[in-house]
Amino acid sequence: MTPAPVSESPLPQEELTREIFGNISPASKLVFYVLAVVSLAVCAYGVWQRVRLWKLGRANPARSGMATALLQFMARVVTQRTVRGRGVASLAHALLFFGFCLLALGSVLVAIEHYAHDLSGRGATDPVFHFGTYYAVFEVTLELAGLALLVGACWFLARRIRSDTSIGHTAADSVILGTLIFLALTGYATEGLRILREDTHQPGFSFVGLLFAKALRGCGIGGTETGPVHLVTWWVHAVGALAFVAALPYTRLLHVVAGGLSVATQEKRLGHLEPVSAEEVEETGRFGVGRVQDFSRRQLLELDACVSCGRCQDVCPAHAAGKPLSPRDIVQDARGALNIVGPLLRAARTAGTDEDDATSEMPQLHGDAVSAEALWACTTCNACNDVCPLGVSPVAMITDMRRHLIGVGELRGAPARSLEKTQRQGNPWGLPKEDRMAWARDLDVPLVTDNPDFDILYWVGCAAAYDAHAQKTARAVVQLLQHAGVNFAVLGSEERCLGECARRMGDEFVFTELAEHNVGTLSSHDVKRIVTHCPHCLNSLRQDYPEVGGNYQVLHHTALLAELQAAGKLPTQDTVNGAVTFHDPCYLGRVQGETEAPRSVLRTMLPDAGALQEPVRRGKETACCGAGGGRMWFDDEAETRVGRDRIDELIGTGAETVVTGCPFCLRMVTDGVAERDDGPAVKDVAELLLEMVRVAREDT
Repeated sequence: MTPAPVSESPLPQEELTREIFGNISPASKLVFYVLAVVSLAVCAYGVWQRVRLWKLGRANPARSGMATALLQFMARVVTQRTVRGRGVASLAHALLFFGFCLLALGSVLVAIEHYAHDLSGRGATDPVFHFGTYYAVFEVTLELAGLALLVGACWFLARRIRSDTSIGHTAADSVILGTLIFLALTGYATEGLRILREDTHQPGFSFVGLLFAKALRGCGIGGTETGPVHLVTWWVHAVGALAFVAALPYTRLLHVVAGGLSVATQEKRLGHLEPVSAEEVEETGRFGVGRVQDFSRRQLLELDACVSCGRCQDVCPAHAAGKPLSPRDIVQDARGALNIVGPLLRAARTAGTDEDDATSEMPQLHGDAVSAEALWACTTCNACNDVCPLGVSPVAMITDMRRHLIGVGELRGAPARSLEKTQRQGNPWGLPKEDRMAWARDLDVPLVTDNPDFDILYWVGCAAAYDAHAQKTARAVVQLLQHAGVNFAVLGSEERCLGECARRMGDEFVFTELAEHNVGTLSSHDVKRIVTHCPHCLNSLRQDYPEVGGNYQVLHHTALLAELQAAGKLPTQDTVNGAVTFHDPCYLGRVQGETEAPRSVLRTMLPDAGALQEPVRRGKETACCGAGGGRMWFDDEAETRVGRDRIDELIGTGAETVVTGCPFCLRMVTDGVAERDDGPAVKDVAELLLEMVRVAREDT
């Protein structure tokens, strides 16, 4: 921002102040103010144009009010909380952010001083408040702010031009960062020339400007020519700063506005999807997102908030596996479509003409901008949503676009058949509901009809009902509950798929049909508390089902087992031989934040703390096994499966047993380990615990 020029004559050393607009003629001041007004008007017009584009989207769901948004802005943006944890990158962003904000604030304060001074009719060297201790602090603060801006901009420029990073780069990005560096340097040069011209350093408060003054004097600049050189430099800096402000909404720096709004209004609920009602589809004729204007206004805002930093791509398991998916590119390609189609839509709406005719010849969102193959590669692990510092949700956009593909019949093969089976048979395996209790052979498992006064309903889920490996988990859970004396029951053949996979694959109607049926079943048995060993079922019951009237207290089985152990109802009689590692399922660790319960259970079975060999990526930063988002039902070749790097990581811990808490992870990790020679055993937490607990009967 423009440093304040100073007085034509040196001020007394004891007078800590300087004149505003020193060495600047009244005519130059007038020109400057005209340019400032034009700059701000151009900036405001650009922001207004983007707001009009955001309004092309469908109305947002009800959100929190202005007061909440303001509090979130202060807590997330002002404190830079959302960009922490990335080492030097976080520090550089904080330096750039605070440097820019302090310089902008300093310019505003200088303007206030100037206007107040003119209104007061004081003399040129008689300031209103820009003097004394305030002045000294002001000068030092702005000098430091300029250094912070310079360091941050230089670091980001160096990173943007490197070829070994995932951060997006365009020539415009380099121009923006180069302009910031240029403004910082010309600002210091102007200050140095001011010091030379006045022949004073105001005891060195402008310490960087003083260094520039000494360097300029060493280059032979001084004496009578200092005034003209100072004037030219001041104008170069001033025009550059005003041009930068004017260009802000037309460049990547739009994220200053869009990103701030996105973070302030974000309701961060990992694993949550906005519902689509049949009434809405009938009214609009739209199912999912087929065109860029089908996104919500919030999502269009997110497109402009994205700065292409590449964090989402870095953590994307599909991208790591070589799939044609980059969450960053999905967002940026959609933004490109908005930039092309947006003006046409706006013009069509203004003229009252048909929108489809206006955009029929332009690139479409599906196919031209975003490929179906990229959309189907997503596991909805939510790593991209979690890591984005600006509140962008690529998973929500991908799921919305999947809904459109489902609506137009673009899904075929094994995944399409799994949806058909889910709708027809109530499970994606397509097996008879009469076989749903086959896992409980030889076990005295109480049904809700036999034990109507149960305290806890055990939701078995489709995987444990029909997958041989997951059935071991269900058997272990039941025997542990029986050993602990828990009053529980299961639905048996009344249970249906919750529809979690169907919903995240984009088939909202199959999900709704299943959910309404299941809510009715649960209501008929007055279910209040549910335990499930499947994190996907856990998330669906907690986040999807309340939208269709199903409100329950839902626990993951590791949380209940930890409770029972703490109450002394599941004492272990032995410890595990060999090292153990725990694989956090995405929907348990990252989405639901449950990382301690499974480890609490494991610690009771381990001889010492060193027996638990944690993988590098763990807890909320876990890595995906590759089965989420319906990917369980895609026919991938072994060498192209998502999650192969995770298998290597788990084996690399040297553990003899890999433990997890999800039937999907159990299947994927088991298959992955089977491809390696002498791989570790793979078990659910409940299976391992059952081996260590004194059980009255013998397990199969």
